[in-house]
Amino acid sequence: MERYVPGWVAARFGKHASDVQDAVWRSLEETASAVADVRAVSRNKKGFAPGGERAVDQFDLLIEQLLDLDIEGTEVVRVGTWYQLPLILDTLIYPVLTRDIDLHEDRWPRRQVSALVQEIFAATKAGRRWIAEPLDGLQLAGGLRSSLADLAARSPRPGLVLVVYEMDQSGLKRAVWGEAELRDESGRLRWLTDRSLLSAPPTVAPLALVDGENARFDSGALPQLPMSGRSQAEQKSDTPAIIEQADESESDVAESDES
Repeated sequence: MERYVPGWVAARFGKHASDVQDAVWRSLEETASAVADVRAVSRNKKGFAPGGERAVDQFDLLIEQLLDLDIEGTEVVRVGTWYQLPLILDTLIYPVLTRDIDLHEDRWPRRQVSALVQEIFAATKAGRRWIAEPLDGLQLAGGLRSSLADLAARSPRPGLVLVVYEMDQSGLKRAVWGEAELRDESGRLRWLTDRSLLSAPPTVAPLALVDGENARFDSGALPQLPMSGRSQAEQKSDTPAIIEQADESESDVAESDES
């Protein structure tokens, strides 16, 4: 099955577009899986452990997946804090969690835009005019930190792709990506490309071999699906069944992603 690749993705990543797209999706899936593993063993009900796992893995697993593509020139960029960002084919990729992709379409999906995120935008093509013509209300005190100043001095200046995704206790829900610029200190965004939906890479299930010349296609044993139900005591009580939902504290922890 041919993989759909948005036009801007093909233009930016060329022959590697499909591979990069799939690597970004896999990194988010693996992050969701790691968060679920931590949640399963954590005794802390406040969500700090899974929230911290997600905050770290969203960057580390993205870097790992992109490095595995072995595309010449791919590197890891230090941004002056606890996390690093991947630079691939002159493109910096930044993942960010949101509660609702539709709600935050034209805004940075956080309560505020950190000084570091402002600098990351400023160091890329999305902020190319900021140094000569600073935006009103956007003050980069002391200029860019050294690692990002080096990035901004490159020719060509790297592009910036945002990966905005939703994730809760049920796992990865949706993700979109595209090139965007930060319009002001309040967090207004302007998308420079389509805001494209990310989807899982297509997979082909292997065909099962059936023994016997006259065996029917449906003659195999049915799979045993584990079922979990409520106990008799729970069924007799007035307590409703627990439905998965995002932990409030995980979102709070996420605010430190961009420190």
